[in-house]
Amino acid sequence: MAELVLVTGASGTLGRALIPVLLERGDRVRAIDIRLPTGVDSGVDWQTVDLRDAAAVARATKGVTLAVHGAAWHGMHLREHSARDFWELNVNGTFNLYEACAAEGTRAVVLSSSMGVYGLAGAPPAEGGAVRIHEGLAPQPTDIYGASKLVCEQLAGYYARSRGVRGVALRYGMFVPEPFAHYGVRMLYGGVDERDVAAAVVTGLDRAADGGLQFGAYNVVSSLPYTDGDARELRTDPMAVIRRHWPDVEDLLARANVEPWGPIHNWYDVARASADLGWRPRWNFDQFLRAIRAGVSEASRIQPAKWHRGD
Repeated sequence: MAELVLVTGASGTLGRALIPVLLERGDRVRAIDIRLPTGVDSGVDWQTVDLRDAAAVARATKGVTLAVHGAAWHGMHLREHSARDFWELNVNGTFNLYEACAAEGTRAVVLSSSMGVYGLAGAPPAEGGAVRIHEGLAPQPTDIYGASKLVCEQLAGYYARSRGVRGVALRYGMFVPEPFAHYGVRMLYGGVDERDVAAAVVTGLDRAADGGLQFGAYNVVSSLPYTDGDARELRTDPMAVIRRHWPDVEDLLARANVEPWGPIHNWYDVARASADLGWRPRWNFDQFLRAIRAGVSEASRIQPAKWHRGD
């Protein structure tokens, strides 16, 4: 029987990227949000649900075998919403969802987390080099958004250990829709393509649901070739580092009428997601530059990298 996958916050960027992938692979989808989008996907069970309402969440999880939790206030909402708003939706809403999934017997949940959990852990010292951000760093969030996501990760770990709801927390980079040039340069500063995000969710679901993983937190960001030897120069002369890896980069960026945004203070390591989940980003800065060479100027038309067996 096909899985029934619950997607929360389904009207957002993650839901729009993920739902077609789930449908294509034969899953049934129940999509919930506090407001439904205009023009909903055919074949999807759309429901209006406020995650802060525990009873409504319990009803929405009936029959659900897998879940993807994307609903939250995000960093972009910090100016408009209070700390209490963040706690009530992000933390209480997550608690309601996991309680309902545990009661229903849902096998696995993918939690949408954030690079915001790292906070001070990713901040370089005043005279030091850029920081390689990996999952071994102890998170030190500096705002209520990052703090709420860290609490959610801890909740997810508890439900995996004690209530049988396996899963992963995916610490996404930036993937809200942007113009082509901004999208590409963002790859140098913690960006990720929404198609890679959707692929990470699916691989995380499968890995947890098949019993191969109880719980883990993973970076989901585009891949960069930097090494620790690049760290100091990434902050003092980032273009020198970028040129070493992509010698024709300045000409290509000039064609796109864009340039890097300044010092690079950190970069993200995705090796753990590759090793544990079998996920690798396929839309990276390399692919952005190849698109410029080919005269492509839309992110949706960028061709992905092709991974080969044994890579």
